[in-house]
This record gives sequence, structure tokens and C-alpha cells, in this order.
Amino acid sequence: MSQLPGLKSPAKQPAAASPSTIPISFPTKPVSTRKLPDLEAALKKVASTRSKFHVRKIGILVRWENDETGAENDMVTMESILKPLGVQCNRFVIPNSDKTPAWSLQENLNKLLGQCIRSSLPSLFIFFYVGHGGLHGDALCFTSRHKRILWRSIRGTLESAQSVDSLVILDCCHAAAAARQPNSTTNIHIIAACGVPEIASVRSNTASFTQRLFRAVQKFKNQQNFTTAEWYQQVQVEKPKHAPHAVFETFSGTRAISLAFSDTSRSRFPRPLSGVSQKHVLVKLTLEGQRDAVDSFSKAVRSLPPNMEVEICNAFETDASVFFILQMSWEGWVLWTSVVHLDFVGVTLGPD
Repeated sequence: MSQLPGLKSPAKQPAAASPSTIPISFPTKPVSTRKLPDLEAALKKVASTRSKFHVRKIGILVRWENDETGAENDMVTMESILKPLGVQCNRFVIPNSDKTPAWSLQENLNKLLGQCIRSSLPSLFIFFYVGHGGLHGDALCFTSRHKRILWRSIRGTLESAQSVDSLVILDCCHAAAAARQPNSTTNIHIIAACGVPEIASVRSNTASFTQRLFRAVQKFKNQQNFTTAEWYQQVQVEKPKHAPHAVFETFSGTRAISLAFSDTSRSRFPRPLSGVSQKHVLVKLTLEGQRDAVDSFSKAVRSLPPNMEVEICNAFETDASVFFILQMSWEGWVLWTSVVHLDFVGVTLGPD
């Protein structure tokens, strides 16, 4: 393996995060090389995709009764995020006495999602869960002291609603396990509090993930709308030092999802926090080809919009491919990974 000529390292490379701050787990896809023409076409498709304007927006906010993680307060916080975005919020607190909690949740989910489907209007459905999360085999489940609800049953219901865009927000341990095994063309985005093997921050421990989501929304108070990718980027930028990195997955579909403020609500949000530092990530991309792939790839990415721009930090040639070390924004990470596998290298903390 050799470093390709013509790519000089800058005098000061971006400082990578220390091993203790690098995310333990990110959504995984089969590792393979990609042909440049195919990648270029896929990136142009993502760049040209526009967000659908949603007329109907319905959300279900779910937690267990008497949850000791601070879920009750986090549910209130999430409601304060969604209502100014015009989302009809429906709380569902699962009673301790419910002997069939999965059935009860499914019944409520079908009822609300059905309202979107029957309206025949462009619709967005938001599913929010906060509380304990566990793994049943390799599958995510929502847990109380003696009961559990498997995520895959909820996923199946969302996948079946092909006319509805869905945003899933999970504030629980092992949350990224929800992003496994997509098999649908329905447009579903997932924002998860942490990686598969990780423990989510609770409200009593400085700040919960839901509180981070609220602080991130403040960044967009002077905008009419923002995408889920932009929201995720701001969540990563404002991550407390010892909190796990959030995970974003375009679970299925390639269309952007946009969230819009009503004019009367935007002024309620205070100014965004200052002093943030975690703005970019380093990744590895492997392409088929050899030396000519560097110039071709450099030309291909020049036409991308600013939110998808990358900096080629280095390139190395193998016997049948070239792999690039790229720096990009968190939003860029979301948009690129909707069409290509990127190996995560680390978080950059600034120019020096």
C-alpha cells in the first residue's frame, strides 16, 4: 500500500479526538469498494433531493409509568420541541398494570398513523421513546422492570405506511440497534441517543439526550425550517465531553425530511450555545481503481453543495483500489452514508 503523490499533508492536521471520545459504535453496512461513476450518480441524486412539505404532522411520545430515568421530564421537553414545529403530540404512558404493553402500544400507533394515511395529505409521523432500552439477541427492545416491547414490531408498522415519512427519535440505551436490517422503501430517519453497545446519558447525569436535542433546535430559531441531517449535526456539535455520540441512520428511503417552525413560535427559542468544537469527522472511503481515481474523485466532489463538501486529507493505493481519508461535517456524514459505506476514523476537534 502506498500513499499517492500529489497529496501533501497540511502543516497542521485537524486534531482527532482521543480514543476515549471516539464513538464505540456507528451504524454498519457491508464493507465494499464502490465504482466512482455509480457513487457520483448517487451523490448527485442526494444533492438534488428536496424535502417534502408536510401538511399533516403527528407524533407519539412513549414512556413507561414510574420510570426512574427522568423520562417524564424528557417527554415534556420533547413536547416543547415538537409543538412549535406544528406536530400534534400524543403522549402514551404505558401502565405498569398493562399485561400486554406491546399490543397496547401497537393499537395506539396504528390509530395515529392511520390518521396520516387516511388524510391523503403529505404527512410526517414522529415516534419518540424515552426510558430503558435493552437487547433481545441483537434486537432493540424497550424495557421496564418486568416487561419489554420489541422495536421490530413498531418498525414493521412504520415500514408499511409507504405514503408517510417517519422520524424515529430514541433516547435509551443501545438505541442504534434500531437501525439494523432495513428492508423497506418507506422514508424513515432514525436519530438514536447512542451506539449499540452504549449506555445513554440520563437526565440526572448533567443532561439527557432529549435535552441535547432541545438545545440543538435553538440553533435554528431564526430559520423557517431545518432538515433532520442539520439537526443531527448540531446535536453532535454540542455534545457534552463524556456523553456518547448520537447516531443517525437513513433507515430507508433517500428523501430528505424537513421540520418547519410556525412563524409565531420561532421567537420563543433562546440563542444557541457558544463554545462548541466538535464540528467535523474523519472517514475512510474505498473506491475501485488506482491512481487516476484521485483526480476523478476530486473533480466529482467539486460540484457538490456546501453541506456535502469533503476535504481529501490523504489517499492510498492498494492493488485494486484507492482509499481516501476524508474530512466532512456531521451533516455531510448523514447525507453521504445514505448512499455509500464510510469507515469511521474519528472526530476532529478543531484546526489544531
